[in-house]
Amino acid sequence: MMNLSDLELRLLDVFIAVVESRGIANAQTLLNRDASTISRQLGQLEDRLELRLCERGRSGFAITPDGEQVYRHILELKKALRTFSEETERLKGHLSGQVRLAMIDNLVTDPNCPLRHVMARYGARSDNDTQLYMEVMAPAQIEQALLDHRADLGIGIFPTHLPELHYATLYTEADWLFCSPSHPLAGAESADEVESTLSDSAKVARHFLNAQDTSRLGGEPANVTAWVANIEAAALLILAGTHVGFLPSHYARSWVESGQMVAIRPDHFQRTSTIEAAYRTNREAQKPAVEAFLEDLFASVSARNGPAADVR
Repeated sequence: MMNLSDLELRLLDVFIAVVESRGIANAQTLLNRDASTISRQLGQLEDRLELRLCERGRSGFAITPDGEQVYRHILELKKALRTFSEETERLKGHLSGQVRLAMIDNLVTDPNCPLRHVMARYGARSDNDTQLYMEVMAPAQIEQALLDHRADLGIGIFPTHLPELHYATLYTEADWLFCSPSHPLAGAESADEVESTLSDSAKVARHFLNAQDTSRLGGEPANVTAWVANIEAAALLILAGTHVGFLPSHYARSWVESGQMVAIRPDHFQRTSTIEAAYRTNREAQKPAVEAFLEDLFASVSARNGPAADVR
């Protein structure tokens, strides 16, 4: 029977990184160590397990059948260790351990976003000894991180709700249609000219919105030539003058004020996105630090906009 030490747990993390990076070379940046060190650590793990986990060399990287099974077992072990940590933190009854927050990009410029007030409220708790980990992800990545217990709470736009997660509406975000001053739409004057020019314009849309970006433009236009996972990528294409697209009005404000973007008939081309909190449904097993964060989140939302709407 194998008894795992801290060293061997770290070797398991190396193996996970190599598998998920599809090779030693790709894992170097993630692990912040050179290829020879990673290869040596893989060898140590294989010696300890007495199994060949992967093929590596001039012919390239390939995980072995034994390696595939070990990888799945490691993921189960890591999940069990996280559950153990969460349960012991819950039993302590005070705010300690970690709170892992995953969120979509560029919420900070939205005056309706309550997170800065939540952070201030949460940080002011006298019994708070937690460590906060924050990461920016695409909505689907947020949901997967929640399911894998790699995140405790997600903030984002979730067009399709997963039955395993709980969702609560926080606030709405207004999107306007933008182009650069050099784009033909910037000089369009009449409504007919806008419609005609827009139909021929290349468009950028966020793929996770399931065509909600494009439906406001009259269905799903064939000339959507760029699909992005975040609004920063969309803004880059709009600023370049090659595409038009929807952006949150708060995010684009500085470029509009500096003359680098133009809002296209915001009285007509406007849509909203619902910003929601997502978390696992088994809240009875939630650790106190996360429960407290959720309490402060919903209290902040209620103080600004009324109670958060609970949805499934």
